[in-house]
Order: sequence, then structure tokens, then C-alpha cells
Amino acid sequence: MKRPTRIRLIAVGAALAVIVAGVLAAPRPPTLSTSATGDPGLAQSLADKAGIEPGARDTLVTAVIDAEGVAYAGLGADETTEFEIGSITKTFTALLLAQAVERGEVALTDPVGDYLDLGDSAAADVTLADLSSHRSGLPRIAITVSALATSLWSSYRGSDPYPFDLAALEEHARAAALTDPGTVAYSNLGVALLGQALAAAAGTDYPELLQTRVLEPLGMAHTSIAVTADALPAGARTGYTTAGRPADAWTMGAYAPAGAIRSTAADMALYAQALLSADPALGVDPATVLDPQGPAGAGPLIGLAWFTQAPEDGTATWHNGGTGGFASMLALDRTANRAVIVLGNTATSVDALAMSILEENK
Repeated sequence: MKRPTRIRLIAVGAALAVIVAGVLAAPRPPTLSTSATGDPGLAQSLADKAGIEPGARDTLVTAVIDAEGVAYAGLGADETTEFEIGSITKTFTALLLAQAVERGEVALTDPVGDYLDLGDSAAADVTLADLSSHRSGLPRIAITVSALATSLWSSYRGSDPYPFDLAALEEHARAAALTDPGTVAYSNLGVALLGQALAAAAGTDYPELLQTRVLEPLGMAHTSIAVTADALPAGARTGYTTAGRPADAWTMGAYAPAGAIRSTAADMALYAQALLSADPALGVDPATVLDPQGPAGAGPLIGLAWFTQAPEDGTATWHNGGTGGFASMLALDRTANRAVIVLGNTATSVDALAMSILEENK
């Protein structure tokens, strides 16, 4: 054999060895845990329905709330396990809005520019109510070059796409054009502005406002919000993308009011029970936030953050959530005084799973 040929074969063999080693060393996508907790029948239902939506699964937990109390079940998790709840956070921000109106701190018709530095931008005139009900006309995410670049890079790396402080958030709003104001178009930017405006009106920051006005009154001792990665406790739980790749925690900086709460099924059950029972600890009648505010065009009806299915599609009032590594769903059947929570530590949706459990437990 000629020497160059032998060298080429050695090189090819070395390259293959590197590829094989890389494949073997790569993280394995998770598979749904078979370790059941809580109510056996509910855990089996959770396992049977887990494949309703495609994508990686690792651990799941559910809570079913009705007049008899709360039933929990999990696969690889239980009611004390922490999850990122993503955009369900928006319902807490909406509750803070309703409370602030009740306290006389703000009015639903106040322009957000009364509380934040938005200059003479179009965003400055958007009302607090329209921010909460996604009728502001603001885009879903910031559209500045740097914000879009950050979003793309974070999608590639599985990192937090919202590492922005308040000054950056305000810059994003000043740069945004409004599209079809009055029509529902989901906006993380809008709800982030709302939460920061409410904090400014109260003379505090968003985490403190959430803690003192919602979490403490409802006894949600295992629910938290950290707006920077440094503020997360050591060993804070992380999740996986829909493809099963590890994803970083989302703390979301100034965008935290749109999706940064971390909670447990037990604490979320307390929240659901308060909404169903009109617990005075809420500070307002829950109908204030839950009842639809008007038609949403071709989409669902919407109140202050909460979506309600059209009558022909059922009676659920709901909000879901998703971060880079977690998915969540809270659905209320207000007529039957029943609710379902499903939390997962992958980005694979749990919406259909939660709705199926809600229907099953009529």
C-alpha cells in the first residue's frame, strides 16, 4: 500500500472516531419517566395522554381541582417539584392590574406612557387594559436589530431570549410600530410593559409587587420570580427543548412580567382554588380578570390576559405557557367549579393534555 493512501485511511479513521465519540458524548434526549406519584388513576391518565402532542417528554405533573379538593399525580415529579410556568405569569400581571385599579393607583384607560419613559412614541398612548388584553397593536417581541439577533442566538443556544433591563424594554417599545390596534395580537412586549408600569405606579419593582400582593396573600410560599440568572438559587431546575436538548433557565429581566414565574403544582392549585372560589385574598372579584372584555375576531375571547373558548368549543377559561425548557397549562371550568393544571419540564406543549384531563373529569 502506498504511503499517501495509508495516511488518508488513518485520517478518515481518526475523523470517524471523533464523530463516534461526539455522538456517544452528546446528551441523550429524555424519555417520559415511568415513576408515578400521587393518585394512581390520574397518573395513568397522564401517561396515556402524554403522547397527544409530539415532542420530547421527561417529567409531568398534574393537579385536578374540584369541590372535593385537589388530586395530584406525576410522572417523575410531584406537587412540590418546581417548573417554569412561562406565560401563565401574564395572568398574575393581569391580577396585579385589577388590584391596582381597585386601590386607585391606576385606571384601565391610563396610557402606559404615564408610568414609563416612552417619549412621544405610538406605544406611549396604549392603555393598560389594551396591554393586558393583547389589543395594543404592539408586536409579539421587540423588532430592533439587536433584540432580533439576541432572539435568534438564544434559539440556537437554548438560552434566555429576554436578557434585557428596563431601559432596553423602554427602547424596544419606543421603536415599535402599532399594527391594527384594538385587534387581539399576542404580545410579550406589551405585558412586560404593563408589569413594569404597575411596579412604577406602586413605587416598587415587579418581583416585590408580585410577592406582597399575590404570592403572600395566597400562601404561595414555593412560587418565585428571579429576573436575572444570578438571582436563581443554586441548582435551579432546568428543562429541555421539544427536541430534547438541554435548555437554560429563563429569568427574562425586565420582560419577567410576561413569563418568568417558577412554581409548583401545589402552589398553582392554591391559585386556581382562589380564582374558582372568589377568595378575598385575591383582592378583587376574579370575574374582573376572567370575564371576556369583548370579541377577539377569529380568535378566542379574552379578558385581562385570560382566554375563554367560544361556547361551541366548551367552557374553559385558560392560559398556557412555554419557555425554552418548560410547558404549562391552567384551565378553569367555571361553571363546574373545576380546574386542571399540567406542568412539564420540556417545551413540548401540554395544552391538549390538560384540556383532555379537564373533559375527562367532568
